[in-house]
Amino acid sequence: MSYVVPVHRPSGVRHALKLRFLSSTQDTLVVAKANRLERLRPAGSATDHLLVGTDRYQYFTCSWDAAARQIKTEQSYVDQADKVLRSSREMDRANFDPSGRFITLELYDGVVTVRIDELLVRSSAFVQTEPESTAPPRLALLWEDNHDEPQLKVRELRYTAAADPPTASLLPVAELRRTLDPGVSHVIPVPAPYGGFLLLGEASIAYADTELNHYFSQPLKQQPTLWTCWTKVDDMRYLLADDYGNLYFIMIETDDHGVVSSWRLDGLGTAPRAACLVYLDAGCVFVGSFSGDSQLVRIVEAGVDVLQTLPNIAPILDFSIIDLGRGADAPGASEFSSGQARIVAACGAWQDGSIRSVRSGVSIDEIAFLTELPNITDLWALTAHAPAGQHDTIVLAFVDETKVLRLEDDSTLAELDDFYHFDLAEPTLLAANVPDRKVVQVSDTGVRVVDLESSMLLMEWRPPDQGAKITAAAASPEHVLVVEAGHTLHLFHTSAAATSKPGPATSRTFALDSQISSVTVPESQSDVCILSFWHTASVAVLDLHSLETVCSQSVGVPGTDIPRSVLVANILPDSPPTLFVAMLDGTVLTFSFDILKPSLSSMSKTLLASEPVFFKLLPRHPDSPSGLSNVFASCEQPSLIYSADGRIVYSAVSYDKIARVCYFNSASYPDAIAIATPAELKLANVGTERATQLQTLPVHQTVRCLAYDVGARLFELGSIRREMQDGNEVLYSSVKIADELTFKELDSVDLEPAELVECIISAGHFETETDDSLGDMFVVGTSILHGHDEALEQDARGRIIVFEVSAERKIKQVTHVNIKGACRSLAMCDGKIVAGVVKALVLYGLAPSRSRGRHSLELRALGSYSVSSNPLSLAVTPATATTPAIIAVADLIKSLTIVQVQPSSKPGPGVELKEVSRHFASIWSSSCTAVGDNEWLLADMDGNLCVLRRNLDGVTDDDRKRLQTTGEFRLGEVVNKTIPIHVPAASEQAVSGKGKGKGKERTGAHDLLGSPTPTRRSNGGGGGSAARTGPIITPKAFLATVEGAIYLYGSLNPAYQDVLLRLQTGLAAKVQAPGYMPWAKYRAWKTETREENEPFRFVDGEMVEQGLLNLTDAQLTDVLRQTGLADPNPGPAVSLHEARAWGEELRRLY
Repeated sequence: MSYVVPVHRPSGVRHALKLRFLSSTQDTLVVAKANRLERLRPAGSATDHLLVGTDRYQYFTCSWDAAARQIKTEQSYVDQADKVLRSSREMDRANFDPSGRFITLELYDGVVTVRIDELLVRSSAFVQTEPESTAPPRLALLWEDNHDEPQLKVRELRYTAAADPPTASLLPVAELRRTLDPGVSHVIPVPAPYGGFLLLGEASIAYADTELNHYFSQPLKQQPTLWTCWTKVDDMRYLLADDYGNLYFIMIETDDHGVVSSWRLDGLGTAPRAACLVYLDAGCVFVGSFSGDSQLVRIVEAGVDVLQTLPNIAPILDFSIIDLGRGADAPGASEFSSGQARIVAACGAWQDGSIRSVRSGVSIDEIAFLTELPNITDLWALTAHAPAGQHDTIVLAFVDETKVLRLEDDSTLAELDDFYHFDLAEPTLLAANVPDRKVVQVSDTGVRVVDLESSMLLMEWRPPDQGAKITAAAASPEHVLVVEAGHTLHLFHTSAAATSKPGPATSRTFALDSQISSVTVPESQSDVCILSFWHTASVAVLDLHSLETVCSQSVGVPGTDIPRSVLVANILPDSPPTLFVAMLDGTVLTFSFDILKPSLSSMSKTLLASEPVFFKLLPRHPDSPSGLSNVFASCEQPSLIYSADGRIVYSAVSYDKIARVCYFNSASYPDAIAIATPAELKLANVGTERATQLQTLPVHQTVRCLAYDVGARLFELGSIRREMQDGNEVLYSSVKIADELTFKELDSVDLEPAELVECIISAGHFETETDDSLGDMFVVGTSILHGHDEALEQDARGRIIVFEVSAERKIKQVTHVNIKGACRSLAMCDGKIVAGVVKALVLYGLAPSRSRGRHSLELRALGSYSVSSNPLSLAVTPATATTPAIIAVADLIKSLTIVQVQPSSKPGPGVELKEVSRHFASIWSSSCTAVGDNEWLLADMDGNLCVLRRNLDGVTDDDRKRLQTTGEFRLGEVVNKTIPIHVPAASEQAVSGKGKGKGKERTGAHDLLGSPTPTRRSNGGGGGSAARTGPIITPKAFLATVEGAIYLYGSLNPAYQDVLLRLQTGLAAKVQAPGYMPWAKYRAWKTETREENEPFRFVDGEMVEQGLLNLTDAQLTDVLRQTGLADPNPGPAVSLHEARAWGEELRRLY
């Protein structure tokens, strides 16, 4: 049983409209990120209505219900599907008569609501007339004849309402008998009184009047271009956008008689490639992009200013999953165990191409800009004059000084020249409030304790050795600890009696090989402190009274693993505190710290960054249990560390330019944090829930494919760029490697002319037949383009190239092989390369060259198998001790084929690729992956998903060779790439609740993009029946689509299959869809050859989650009653509370 839910919803903008939808006086921008929408205002309506069309040819209208604050269906959907007609080869269009009486739909070739002679219509528009006109409307059609020549024709709509049934026809009234620009693509209707049309061509722009009698054309002054969209500014001015991201302003010019005589085109600037333009008002334009970020821009004299950017990751061409916490030492730990996992995707196209990091993180929202202050090394919030519990002062440390800023009552910030005897000429290591209205400062030259009431310096201490510096400090309400010269630890008490004696209460000097790197004191009342040591790679727990070592713990290899800082925090409820140790290489170690014994146990390791992490404590949300804290980890990948469901979660934050933070709770900005960036100081709020966060690396090329090399810790990219040469587009391909954290390009290699990169895989340390030592390697598959004058048999060729990443992180070509067809897909199979070539599947091995000597390598074909057309996707199941390797081949037109790798009957290293099973259906496949033993998930070009399984227990050979369909579902988006999630058995055991310890536990694959899933729950139902246990969903794969969506696919726990299917049926009947479209039909399988009425063995996670979480108690109780789930017989009853809890658990999956 299957489950699918969106992790990141579609982001590519295809359509946008400005209309008065929410009210009759306010303009609203409506954006469509899939399918299409249009607006219309019926007679008698104060607001505009939306006409919405789907790819199933279902159309309906809706409006905004201001009282209910939700969309209201005005006219239920009308099915315009016709199985006889051919779908339009151009985009579907809806045109509205200027008088508001008629709508035309162009969904099929040769049909504009009624049949016409023009089959291929490039563009169309109604002739603009006065709104009160009663003349029959006229429709201009820019169409293409059988000789690929564009033509312009005007037809008049004749509608007879008195007939039974009413009749309509489009009669030709005018035709332009001229040679048009071959690349003309758009018809822009010019409003009355001027009338006519602008015709946008690649090399010229032409004008024709309404009757097509007056015509003129002007060539473009710049080089030819491809127009994508336009929008009207006023009756004489329009905005245009082209395929290269350029924005233009075109103005119509008229003569003394008001007749259009010429036009003027001016460039405005650049923006992401626009799929739609909407002129809003006051020079503001919405640029909706499908291949780049959408933007709100303002037209200014110098060009365009970007006011707002809406991130978009469509189309996702390829992606990979990486985890920064792969350093877990626990046996069998999940590869995705830290909560720092992220999806890195190749997104966009051409100049908008980029690499996007997509991960679930906590949002940080800026609320105030304080000042520009670069190079802040640390900061602390203090209470000087504000009430207890509130802050009004920020102490900032720099390399050679300290600054103090006070937040005034009017929320302005003032820098203080002096502050309670603080030494502002020295860098501060620590500043904190202590009991009895006192404040302490530790600088690198001394310790000061000041009384805030009397402004009296209560204590000042400096190291006896004037040349010695204080290197570390920590404070609790009763104690201050400082480290002198890295070797001597001093303890100071903050009580009144102690501060009257200038000097430490206790001191201890350590050996020269035990240099102290950091010190910390637990938050809770305790009599211990913790130190970390550089040289010995260890941490030690000391008694606060005697400073004697109570226990110590190694954290690595001395001289290699270096601890830089430590912090103790109460993260987990009802559990001991947690000790965090930041290592020099960016790794964070955690220990369970038993204060009573005291002892350290349960070490785990997480890689957060490539540089040392700096910790700061932040209070939990006011609604959270008292005494608990979060930890903010500052590094190049900032993270918030908190607990969820009894586990520690490392969550990325949405703000990546953070040097240091501190908690700042003021009257004007309650529960805020102060953020020091490399150049500024700001205030922000930290979110309480995870959300999808994006990080972008612009490449300005189409990143065709992407692979992640775990061993080399880098990405391998295949990109394509285009350049204009003599008015023609020329494509170039290159292979690049980039750092895993910074995305910085490390090296690049250009491919041969006319060669396009198709696919790329990481091979790691390649298995060869020689003893030669090779570095981390990756394989690239290409295709080579040929001109029309070359031999036909050479039109489809390619290469398979093996590259090595050297120790200097440079690309070195190892070998390549020429192939007769384009290489569409690659995969690794037990150390060998599987190549999906046009019409063939080939297994290659790397062997010594027969012609160039032993130390030169070559790719040698070991076996092959003929496929029907293009093998677009491969899914390999490695061999085991009892079963051979299996390769699933998703063919472009012939669905899925299962091929088994068997030893060859002939002598030598060759193998045989034998077909063992096949899906006998005509499915245009797009991607596949293995989701279980002998089970695969297949996506097709129509936006469907199906789950296929081998029937190994079939009675006949035909049964065993025929793949069984175990699930069907319509996603509605084309899946470009599918990647499986591998959960080791040990992790699965932990997830299922077996052997689970209390307190800290690593998060599993269920937390790949969200919080960890509870592992065991009681039913709360009656009848004494067994409680449902284990996770509801086991994640199996991630799916990335053309529309910019990422979906999580999982399998349902058998204990929940019947329950969720019944819930889905009940919720579908309760949740009303716009247009009253039935949910079952919307999610049912649909291709040109087959259409079903409902999904098969699939649960729609989005609909189920929304129903469980958003329905009222009465509505959800009614669903449980109607589906029989409230009845304890025959199985455990489902309570309202349990159903809500299921919704929360499913939501936490991502």
